[in-house]
Amino acid sequence: MKNNDCMKHKQFSCDPEPLDQLVGRICETYSDGNGINHNEGCNLPRESEILHILQDLLEIIFPGFGGRVPQSADNLKYMVGEILSCCRVELCDAVARAFRYNCQIYSRPGCSCMDAASDAVSYLLNSIPEIRTLVKQDVQAAYDGDPAAKTLDEIVLSYPGVKALTIHRLAHCLHEKKVPLIPRMMSEYAHRITGIDIHPGATIGRSVFIDHGTGVVIGETAEIGSGVKIYQGVTLGALSFPKDSLGKIIKGAKRHPTIEDDVTIYAGATILGAVTIGKGSVIGGNVWITENVEPGTKISIAPPQLTIFRPGPKTPTGWDALPEEKRAVMLDSARKVFREALGVRKNETILLIYDKPTENVGKAFINAAAMLDLTLTPRMIEVTGGNGTDPDPETIAMMQKHNIVIGATKFSLTHCAAMTAARENFGIRGCTLPGITDDLFARSMQVSPKELQTAGQRWKERLAGVRKIRIVTAKGTDITFGIGKCPILVDDARFESAGVVGNIPAGEVFMVPDDGTANGRLVVDASIASMPWKEGDPDCIIDIRKGAAVDFESERGKQLEKTLAQVDKQAFIVAEFGIGTNPFLQLSGNLLEDEKVKGTIHIAFGNSASMGGSNQVPVHIDCLIREPDIFADDVKVMEKGEWKV
Repeated sequence: MKNNDCMKHKQFSCDPEPLDQLVGRICETYSDGNGINHNEGCNLPRESEILHILQDLLEIIFPGFGGRVPQSADNLKYMVGEILSCCRVELCDAVARAFRYNCQIYSRPGCSCMDAASDAVSYLLNSIPEIRTLVKQDVQAAYDGDPAAKTLDEIVLSYPGVKALTIHRLAHCLHEKKVPLIPRMMSEYAHRITGIDIHPGATIGRSVFIDHGTGVVIGETAEIGSGVKIYQGVTLGALSFPKDSLGKIIKGAKRHPTIEDDVTIYAGATILGAVTIGKGSVIGGNVWITENVEPGTKISIAPPQLTIFRPGPKTPTGWDALPEEKRAVMLDSARKVFREALGVRKNETILLIYDKPTENVGKAFINAAAMLDLTLTPRMIEVTGGNGTDPDPETIAMMQKHNIVIGATKFSLTHCAAMTAARENFGIRGCTLPGITDDLFARSMQVSPKELQTAGQRWKERLAGVRKIRIVTAKGTDITFGIGKCPILVDDARFESAGVVGNIPAGEVFMVPDDGTANGRLVVDASIASMPWKEGDPDCIIDIRKGAAVDFESERGKQLEKTLAQVDKQAFIVAEFGIGTNPFLQLSGNLLEDEKVKGTIHIAFGNSASMGGSNQVPVHIDCLIREPDIFADDVKVMEKGEWKV
């Protein structure tokens, strides 16, 4: 092999003298006091330990979504306890070091860094339940605001806005306690992994959605209300920095925007300075704003200048269009449902299911829950296929994860399979308000649960041991059936026990007739579930044999027959006999109210499983009868609607 110049020097050595000189020059830079060396300072919090603690806190916020194996409900408390114990020790140590650093920098002898650290860590850990509530609302806001979102789990696992907001809510707690260094370390980690830069000092409300998120900047003194949507590239920054007499920037002064509730800010918008963007405003993409914006304003940019559309007189809609007196009465009804009917206890979670036809009632519950400081998750769904039909799968899953479920929907969820399973398998309780209207809800809680309980108990005691019921009316109803194999139930607006679900407004005694025993004719002279009715409409005539409807007369009868036939033959089975007990309600054409009116009775077809029966079908239709005579084992207990018990 021929040698070349590279082969001539086989031994390579470094001259030690130049290296020593280099070390000397580097060390000289350590003494200039420019703040990037900490060799003689106190022991600082380390990034690696702060991120480890942060990951443990996120395991508590999102159990089952992190690095730990998902736990059963029974084991979950042990996992949470283990994490909290470790976090408390590790975080106290790190926060104490951060406070000691502050004492050294600002020469504060005599302070108690350990006491301050313990107070700050306790504040953060005690805030976790509230933070989880806020995060749930953020996740729901992301689901409601993004048509591409398929599930809540997808949002937790993949949406950068949710992760950035969650980390911010943790860091903000420490910032509130004036912890140095660590809140910024947390927020800059979130910035690094999500592209969203939120200063830990920023104040952020409920149900905030940051969509896409890349390039979003939110400054230290920014204030963001509830229901706000922010898209990528938005800056909430400072226009200028106030300075003192020496020309140095004054720290901590208000210099960033205030964004009021329900504002939408589209991609690339820049809002600078201590300005206020009014409630409900829409800020278009790429605009530059340095002045206050009135509530309800829409701003967009059109080259070469800004175009501002200010709202003229606008006709309110929905909840806002209701008279103030009506809203007040509806709020009072909602508060009574929470306090008197449900008896909501501390730390119980509530799922509110509503749809477009019942949106005003939903708003009443939402506002009342906020006034009472209750933990309520609103869920607006598409109108279901009919009474007894389940809602969508995600709503069903949510029903199983709450303590209380309220179903204020056009069609009844009372007897649907999902509600039955949630009651029996998960112990949820709650109430349903099928077909509820604003007027009906306003008068739905005029009678106290105690009065209804007393009336219901009178009937329950009178019918105990009875084996045969006969119902007769002047219009031609004459039907008999057996009772006793299923329990006599009372709907008295008391839903405080696990597994109990009933109607609001309440007021009925009901039971499942014995299978196959109903025979005779029904003349339905008032409302039928999910079918319009007004005074003067023709009666619906139904012939019943061996416990099932076999023949239908009149236009309404044929319509009922068609509805039942769309399910299957089990839908024709007699499922319920009920007696109205509420003296404050009136016939309105809405069966939810009509079936509770004192002096009426109703017979239902379809599902009886939720009342102790055996017929499990996705339909339950009640038919109302006025001024009946009722015989219990041949003894008259009601005459033309007047009670004799």
